[in-house]
Amino acid sequence: MLKIKEPTVLIVLSVILIVFILFSASFFMVFVDRGFYDKAFDKHGVYKEIGVEGIRNTVDYLINYLTSENTEINKIKELSIFTLEEQSHLEDVRDIIIWVKALSIASLVLVIIFILRLRMLKDFNSNLKRILVYGGIATLAVVGILFLLSLDFSPFFLEFHKVFFPQGNYMFTSHHLLPNMFPEGFFYDFTKKMFFHIGILSLILIFLGTSSALTVRNTRRN
Repeated sequence: MLKIKEPTVLIVLSVILIVFILFSASFFMVFVDRGFYDKAFDKHGVYKEIGVEGIRNTVDYLINYLTSENTEINKIKELSIFTLEEQSHLEDVRDIIIWVKALSIASLVLVIIFILRLRMLKDFNSNLKRILVYGGIATLAVVGILFLLSLDFSPFFLEFHKVFFPQGNYMFTSHHLLPNMFPEGFFYDFTKKMFFHIGILSLILIFLGTSSALTVRNTRRN
């Protein structure tokens, strides 16, 4: 029976976790970027249709709500402009974001633990570089696949909602505020910017992994 060595297991697990970490980090980089919202809302005519200040204030409250675990949406009067159906969907979005944030932190902690363990074994510098290079390459591969799938964005966007919101509370009419504030084009731009950040972070990891300057003293004792 084939015996898998511990360093190989730690490297593979670290690479998988790094892919998730880079995706979640890139998501939050765009999610809290007020400048992105301004450009997207202006591009898609949201400011023209609804107004600038009202939208900006609503977005601020939305971001605070969606990243908070201790606030109920029906207790935020500034978000009462959304219907009960919209609030229900936003609650589900908040649950997903909270889970992503928690899993991202846990993944980062695990990667650090795996690296510390590898430091106690042989060939630490080589293994560390493998983690960085393979993590960057694996992430770029996943981004490439998702990019190809998202070229036809409408079906991609619909399937995304079917996977993450199986309860089906994401269908709204043009009379609802949510689809008017966040049209499909907004999410297309969000996805593109997120992919851009992921690409940059992946290339940074690959650069670090191939750089001769990255050398850490091995603490393993013979």
